[in-house]
Amino acid sequence: MTASLQKRRPLSRYLKDFKHSQCDCSHCGKSLDRMSLVFRGKILDREVLAGMDQLIDDRVWQELEQEITALCRFCSDVYCHCHADYFDILDFKQYLFEQTEMSHSSIREYIVRLRRLDDMLRASDFPAEKFCGSEQQWDMIEHIADANQNNYRIALRKYDQYLNWQKEAVC
Repeated sequence: MTASLQKRRPLSRYLKDFKHSQCDCSHCGKSLDRMSLVFRGKILDREVLAGMDQLIDDRVWQELEQEITALCRFCSDVYCHCHADYFDILDFKQYLFEQTEMSHSSIREYIVRLRRLDDMLRASDFPAEKFCGSEQQWDMIEHIADANQNNYRIALRKYDQYLNWQKEAVC
């Protein structure tokens, strides 16, 4: 069949069909009730989807489909908006999902705390080269005035467990 005779549909229609065919988050495996589509590292929101009206055929769609990921809202937020300088938040999140029996909401809370802590460290120009081990992590909590120190200590303890697990996994 020649390209001129192939059925062409708007890209937004292909994306909507793709979205409705997804059942589980591509990253954490959680069953999807609400999701985000991610294309080349960016979340496709409603406005973006509505504007994707270029006509494409099945061949073009098959190529594009390889670059689209269906993620739960939590994973999409971490994946697309998490630019941490001090913590490896993406791998830490995956560790919590795979190596612990924590609920999704508890994992979210730990990630939120570390992201906030990372933001505070960046805002206070805490030198990244001094941030290399547990002692520095605990000392920095004392220097952050606005932090609820107990919540951040709990998150750092869990992050230390992740770092120790990571060291053991390498050995």
